[in-house]
Amino acid sequence: MYKAETSLVTTSLHFGDMGKTSTIFMKQSSKVYISLSIEAQKALFVDVYHRSTIEACGVLLGTMDEQGNWHVEQAHPLRNIFASPVYFEFAPEDLLMVEMEHPDGIIGVYHSHPTGFANASSTDRENMKRVNKEQCIPWVWCIIRGPFTDASAEGRIALSSIVAYHHFEKEGLQRVPVVLEATSSDKTIS
Repeated sequence: MYKAETSLVTTSLHFGDMGKTSTIFMKQSSKVYISLSIEAQKALFVDVYHRSTIEACGVLLGTMDEQGNWHVEQAHPLRNIFASPVYFEFAPEDLLMVEMEHPDGIIGVYHSHPTGFANASSTDRENMKRVNKEQCIPWVWCIIRGPFTDASAEGRIALSSIVAYHHFEKEGLQRVPVVLEATSSDKTIS
């Protein structure tokens, strides 16, 4: 079983006992945000468009700052072992491989809703609660909603197609504002 251990700057998954600092971010207010680098935005775009008929899924790599904000530098696709348009699940060995390749780097999970459903499903909400609250893993959860038929000229997903969540200890499940790293011609905050 994965356990979380959190420092003031980054979050990581480790095998073994949780440290006392592991709940620092879990108790924080929902006044936090997730930022997606241009590289991460492009990787998400490529993944959801290549797997447009199933729930594309993967992990978000980056850091958490002292305020509990998630800064995503990379999106790493993982295989959806069910290849389903309405459900995703990683193979445990695939997730472990990413953790071994990027120690301390997994800060969240993403998946797509190819049908265009714009909110977390009941299964999503159950998983968010289990991972964030019961397992004390401070991941952020991004959902990219379809349909994925019109490709953007810049190869990035529209901000209106991305929603993020976290299950906070005190406030429960909350939407988390998404900030897109921008080129000089883009807006940066939603």
